[in-house]
Amino acid sequence: MAGLEIESQINIEKKVQLDIVIVNYDSGHHLVNCLSALNMNNGVANGCQIIVYDNGSSDSSLQRARSSFPNIRYIGNHTNLGFAAAVNRVAQTLKSKYLLLLNPDVVIFPNTVDLMFKFMEQHPKCGILGGEILSPFGFRQHTCRKFPHYFNVPFGRRSLARRVFPNNTLSNKYLYLNLDSDYPQKVDFVEGSLMMIRREAAEQVGFFDEGFFLYLEDADLCYRIKERGWETWWLPESYAIHYRGENFRADNVHPAMHHSRGFYRFFSKHYKPSAPLKLLLRAFLALRLVYVISTECIKKVFHDTNFSPRC
Repeated sequence: MAGLEIESQINIEKKVQLDIVIVNYDSGHHLVNCLSALNMNNGVANGCQIIVYDNGSSDSSLQRARSSFPNIRYIGNHTNLGFAAAVNRVAQTLKSKYLLLLNPDVVIFPNTVDLMFKFMEQHPKCGILGGEILSPFGFRQHTCRKFPHYFNVPFGRRSLARRVFPNNTLSNKYLYLNLDSDYPQKVDFVEGSLMMIRREAAEQVGFFDEGFFLYLEDADLCYRIKERGWETWWLPESYAIHYRGENFRADNVHPAMHHSRGFYRFFSKHYKPSAPLKLLLRAFLALRLVYVISTECIKKVFHDTNFSPRC
């Protein structure tokens, strides 16, 4: 544990029902905004512990947060371990019933934490819960999906197929585009940018697979807990705004590469493809990678704010 602890000003032995974990990496001013929003939530005010894990940031985001919120627990590492590994490092030091994972570029609405906590308490089979995430421009970001498969990934959010045929049936099913937003819904998986996890469910499967550096670790965890009889739900009344991809604007290549590698690991792990199918999968993901990187560059040029950086 030497070198892990940056600062701790909260007694970690304090018994709490919910811990809020934020993995920070070069998030600029967003981390302070994220923490400010948490302070306006009833659930946080009622005794939640907030932990910021800094994943080797090179900007001033951690220093800004420590200056503005000195009573929060800050830990971290000098290198970027990836999202999954960072969460696991924090989770092993905590004993709470629930963990709320929150991206540093997410600003949650008042009462969101409390609403999610109450839903988990009222639904004992719910292992993971996600919320309603909006873009900074007010557009709904569809953050719950069917599990990736050979026949739906080509119709993902950033796919050429959806770009040409935006209302095709396969995309609608994969992205839950026709989901009834008036009621909580049981779904396959939700994004880790706003995810409440029941510790009992996560411990049964070993929390996150650290082989996923960035992206698809959320789908993998939901897949594994479903195999153990747990459910994943989406709660539309718990709102947040996601300033998606702000810390990746200067680097389109590496996030896209991690995303493709995440898909490959997910498929290899859960579907056990044959050697020829693996070759086809690699070829498809390579083509997808080229398309994603090129369209991200076009988006920068034309300021296409509706074109989300995640599939």
